[in-house]
Amino acid sequence: MNTYTKEFIKEKLSTDIRWIERGVVVLFNRQTEDEKESSSTISQNGMGFTGSDSRYLTYVSNYLLSGRHLSGRHLDKVKRVLPKYWRQIQEEILNKQGVTN
Repeated sequence: MNTYTKEFIKEKLSTDIRWIERGVVVLFNRQTEDEKESSSTISQNGMGFTGSDSRYLTYVSNYLLSGRHLSGRHLDKVKRVLPKYWRQIQEEILNKQGVTN
């Protein structure tokens, strides 16, 4: 069951388009409603995007939620940024599996 290691998740978040796109949306859903609307990080709660990524990744999230997919320079940029969020993705996976820390 412990296949979702740090290394595994980071690899997926930097190479697998399905993980990349889904990961952005999962992180966006962890933002507060105020943060989603303002495209900024208001609460330092360890949930969602960091302050430096919030504007861009909110834009990307809305793009993906409109039914489009990443490609080109946007995909390349998200591939570089997303692996640092591996722990939040791992938490979401474990929550979905019903595993508590």
